[in-house]
Amino acid sequence: MRALINFFLCLVLSTSLMAQTYAPVKDLPSFKTNFAKASSAIQSIESDFVQVKHLSLLKDKLASKGKFFYKKENKVRIEYTSPYKYCMVINDKQMTVKDEQKTSSYNTRSNKMMQSINGIMLDCMRGTVYANKDFVTTVFENTKDYQLILTPNTGMMKKMFSKIEVYLDKKTFQVVRLNMIETGGDNSLMTFTNTTLNKTIADALFAIK
Repeated sequence: MRALINFFLCLVLSTSLMAQTYAPVKDLPSFKTNFAKASSAIQSIESDFVQVKHLSLLKDKLASKGKFFYKKENKVRIEYTSPYKYCMVINDKQMTVKDEQKTSSYNTRSNKMMQSINGIMLDCMRGTVYANKDFVTTVFENTKDYQLILTPNTGMMKKMFSKIEVYLDKKTFQVVRLNMIETGGDNSLMTFTNTTLNKTIADALFAIK
């Protein structure tokens, strides 16, 4: 289970790598409406991603890359292709993880932590991340991006994360970066590129055998 949690913790951004000036969003109700509207029009997302993991005990950075898929309402596939192969799939309440040695399945309804992390990922895709009850969310903006800062308000999440940051393209409301910062100081950078919206994605992609 700890290995699975560490997998999710790798889906993070380094705040120091994105030193930009953000101010509180001027019109929060309008932002929420527009974010929800843009997200509701999305049936699927396919993206490449690059992830750089920063460990406080190591000087070197751990880099990897892969493919990200989302299909409305509740299907997510994160597939690492280099330097190792690792795949995680969320299909409704079922989560499956496959590495080069074995495949493991989890029911998120029976695990509050997995349910919370599952909710974070899906909320980012559905435009409801600011309404997640496990966090207090504050929205900021600059000329290019919206920055959503999620501060944990439950004991379990507080033990894992100091905060979570979600960065949205200001024109499209698409998630371009996702930031989770661990309480111990480790963090990673995950950047999405080559994003394609509403492409037909077969349901079979969200099943691991």
